[in-house]
Amino acid sequence: MRKTLGTCLLVLLLTGSASAGVIPNDTPAPPPPPSAAQEPTANGIIPNDATVTLTQTALELLAVLL
Repeated sequence: MRKTLGTCLLVLLLTGSASAGVIPNDTPAPPPPPSAAQEPTANGIIPNDATVTLTQTALELLAVLL
């Protein structure tokens, strides 16, 4: 009896989550054009100095802690 109830509960939970709602499928908006401050280079990469600064700060902090 306990196995039967557990199986019924499992099936109920699995079927309930499958019909939880309708997901809308709207057409996506086009991406905004790049601004004048962020001009991509020839290979399509936008330079970013923030990651270099963050990496350098993390390395310096690691060196101080060790």
